[in-house]
Amino acid sequence: MVDILVVSKRRNITRSMRLSLRSIIFLSVGCLIITLITFVLFVNNARGAFIKLNISEIEKDNELLLKKLDSLYHFLNYEHTHFDRQITQDNRERTFLQMAYIHPDIWSMGVGGKGYEPPDENLTAHTLGILNDIYESIDILKGKCLLRKASLEEIENQVERNLYLWAHIPSVNPVPGRRIGSGFGYRVDPIDKKTVRMHWGVDIGAPRGTLIYVSADGVISDISWHRGYGLTIEVDHGFGFKTRYAHCKTALVKRSAYVKRGQLIATVGSTGRSTCPHVHYEVIVSGVKVNPRNYIDSSNIIFD
Repeated sequence: MVDILVVSKRRNITRSMRLSLRSIIFLSVGCLIITLITFVLFVNNARGAFIKLNISEIEKDNELLLKKLDSLYHFLNYEHTHFDRQITQDNRERTFLQMAYIHPDIWSMGVGGKGYEPPDENLTAHTLGILNDIYESIDILKGKCLLRKASLEEIENQVERNLYLWAHIPSVNPVPGRRIGSGFGYRVDPIDKKTVRMHWGVDIGAPRGTLIYVSADGVISDISWHRGYGLTIEVDHGFGFKTRYAHCKTALVKRSAYVKRGQLIATVGSTGRSTCPHVHYEVIVSGVKVNPRNYIDSSNIIFD
């Protein structure tokens, strides 16, 4: 048993209470329970207030994120429109190089690669729809870029092939600065002044000893004396092209030598059946002698 004495000085009252040990334990447990309940309620209210604040911040962040996603989607649409210029440029380059252009349907599909899978956890249908559109737009734009890259590689290879071919096509005057005299075709023989003969090349007059340049890349296939032509140099350029330089005074190259356009190969002379120093220049395409004028760019006097 426990005696509890209660004294009130204000009212001058004194009371005594006698409680059993069981009652004291019961009261203590009750106070403890009340304290715990009060603490739990306080923590729960504080947690609720924190969650509300956090939810408010998340909603603001989500609204800002949706705006950024929408802006990104519009930016991707702009880039797709801008890429149409690349497609136009690609078609222009292919047309210039006589290459088949890429069909618009192929551009729209692009080149396949690793696709993106947007996460669908904890996302609203609206957000998921925007993400799907963005990922799809990115995949298509990526495919277009890969296709453009592959196309540029094809174009570059074609340009290199064209440059290689161009380097082997006779296209310059073998005696720069000198004009063509007698042209390709039938003419009265300049020596007997009576007979009409076919002139299979063009004559380029120049003083004896003037330098002669090869008109394209190739290999010296023949250096010999030909009746009527005198000292003649023949160059095989490949791709069916050959050139001949006749009436030379001296040869400055040897047979089987590889020569580059603009390289010195001989000097002007008047050997063979000739009335004055000049170069008799012939162009042969697939075994057929053609008019060299069609293969001479008179303005091109600078060699690469």
